[in-house]
Amino acid sequence: MATRSTPHPDTLAAYRALGYNSAPKAKVLIRGRSRTLDQVLSNAPGLSQLTAMTQDTQARLRAISPLLPASLRALVQSGGVDGDAWCLLVPNSAVAAKLRQTVPALCAHLRTKGWNVNDIRIKVRSNA
Repeated sequence: MATRSTPHPDTLAAYRALGYNSAPKAKVLIRGRSRTLDQVLSNAPGLSQLTAMTQDTQARLRAISPLLPASLRALVQSGGVDGDAWCLLVPNSAVAAKLRQTVPALCAHLRTKGWNVNDIRIKVRSNA
């Protein structure tokens, strides 16, 4: 905790000229209190909803990861959720075509895990 030091004599003289008997009390600000990103996001109402949605989509992606071919796991990213439809992002159309073959199994697996997913949309990310 910061300790209060005695002001310089010239500073005290300047305060006395202004009518003070001693230096005015100032609120001590402690800088450097670090907070984690999770703490900041959970305290902001709009961002906490975004964080919850992101955690949900990442949990869905982890749930289907064992069902994906090993060569595709690193290429698939989670997108947003719109009602009972979930979006997956892939880098190119070849990966999208391969992934579309597994959509019915992925939906069924997610329903067994408790998510209400009736459709998974596959979108190709643009490089721009």
